[in-house]
Amino acid sequence: LLRNREKIQFPFCLMSVNITRIAIQALREECLSRECNRQQKVIPVVNSFYAATFLHLAHIWRTQQKTISDSGFVLKDLEVLAKKSPRRLLKTLEIYLAGVSKGQSSLLGAKKCCGPQAPYSKDLTFTGVCDLQPHSSEGTWLI
Repeated sequence: LLRNREKIQFPFCLMSVNITRIAIQALREECLSRECNRQQKVIPVVNSFYAATFLHLAHIWRTQQKTISDSGFVLKDLEVLAKKSPRRLLKTLEIYLAGVSKGQSSLLGAKKCCGPQAPYSKDLTFTGVCDLQPHSSEGTWLI
């Protein structure tokens, strides 16, 4: 689960499977062909596309305070965007990573600069499975 200070839970594994599906479909439907041809590479483009799509999803989830009940709608919108504008997602990832390398962003979250190219404004923390604690006798887990 991904969470921030507001304790918004993010179903990381579930979303990872769905983004993998989106990336494979985008590749099969030739949405990534132009970028693959431009770079003369396939696997690195698909990897970057996956990361860019996940980055966008995390941003939407955090800024719009989505919950698991919103996930179907969020994924549907994300899939449309990913197939329609893959270059836009990839460019956002490039800008984000450039900020990380210059110390303007943290690796897990936030742009520290302002402006229209700085949509990621809060640090994220990840909770591993080992950090989960059982909740009473109900068999549910708390983070």
